[in-house]
Amino acid sequence: MAGTFLLEYIEKDSVIHRLNGATKLICFILWTVAIMFTYDTRLLLALTFLGFVLFRISKIKFNEIKIVFYLITIFLVLNLIMIFLFSPLEGTKIYGTRHDIFKIFGNYVITKEQLFYEFNIFVKYFSVIPVALLFIITTNPSEFASSLNRIGVPYKFSYAVSIALRYIPTVQEDFITISKAQQ
Repeated sequence: MAGTFLLEYIEKDSVIHRLNGATKLICFILWTVAIMFTYDTRLLLALTFLGFVLFRISKIKFNEIKIVFYLITIFLVLNLIMIFLFSPLEGTKIYGTRHDIFKIFGNYVITKEQLFYEFNIFVKYFSVIPVALLFIITTNPSEFASSLNRIGVPYKFSYAVSIALRYIPTVQEDFITISKAQQ
């Protein structure tokens, strides 16, 4: 049943796999904070590219995470649609200009500013995806829990995280078994 689970540790021999869990966690937090605090498209695109380079270095194949990647992409597209539906002129508010491309109806106008704003949102999310997936699938749950404990997180919390991360594949396996039984 290996390869059918969505999010689980995938053991490989790579530089990223050899990093300890605390290092991966700190890098992931710093990466995410850097992305949250910027709208500089050049930096976001550079981080996105670097994220995919790190993914390549980890030796994880795309087909091992493609279901999760597609689910995240669907969520991302839905999020962009909702941003437009609830705030169709957010880009014009942020950038202070308005260049209409075409009017749909009412307040719903496609503007260059809105497209650029939503492109930045897309790149922001997309730059986090590879690093988040790397963190999840290259970190052994036991090693991650012990690393959490080493950086000062209470033992009970670290142990609970370890159990939760180990339980995910079990739940997925039960789901697959029940699904096959019902078919």
